[in-house]
Amino acid sequence: MLSIAEDGSTDGTPEVLDRLRAEIPTLQVWTNPLRMGRGWAIRRLWSQVSADAYVFADADLAAGPQAILGVARRVLEGADVVTGSRYCPGAQVHRPRLRDFSSRAYNEASRFLFHEQIRDHQCGLKGFSRRAVEKVLPSTRTDNWFWDTEVLVRALREGFPVVEVPIEWNERRGNRTPLGRLLSDIYLHGTGLARLSWELRRSYAGRPIGRYAPSPVVERAEPKVQG
Repeated sequence: MLSIAEDGSTDGTPEVLDRLRAEIPTLQVWTNPLRMGRGWAIRRLWSQVSADAYVFADADLAAGPQAILGVARRVLEGADVVTGSRYCPGAQVHRPRLRDFSSRAYNEASRFLFHEQIRDHQCGLKGFSRRAVEKVLPSTRTDNWFWDTEVLVRALREGFPVVEVPIEWNERRGNRTPLGRLLSDIYLHGTGLARLSWELRRSYAGRPIGRYAPSPVVERAEPKVQG
């Protein structure tokens, strides 16, 4: 079943979804007139859906259909948490240099802070088993884009291995990154890291987070599909 969470779009997306629903009767669409954020929308949608595998991808399909199917297949094969990775060996990335640099720096900071080895926390392609969704999703608190990092860090804390798969990523936002947007992203994710670190340290009586997230990260190359 394909489900779409539309979160306060102002670019004509609701009209496109109306046409899709007319063409695909089984399509489930959940809409919200106010923009609440990625984390909020996914929690709301997935709490109403029962499935064996839960996969989300950015609407611009920067990861591509093959990568999405690859992540879904990994979950159905038994992985609990799978994330696409733009920085694992074998990945191909096409995005502005400034955004690529800031993203790599952010991931370095996340690994250092949480004592884990995930190379790409914020990739807009992730998959979860039913038991991972039931265990981890309710514990997430972030509504905005930082949710991608939070859900992986909390999954590790709960003992779920995270499988990273290298993907081909084609940025859809143009060849330049506006400075204002970059600074906004830095502030959002910086405050998110600080808040999550504080929450987890309080939950575990001040003991190092890394003791409860021992980095069970597995990296395996995604085979290419011929045809």
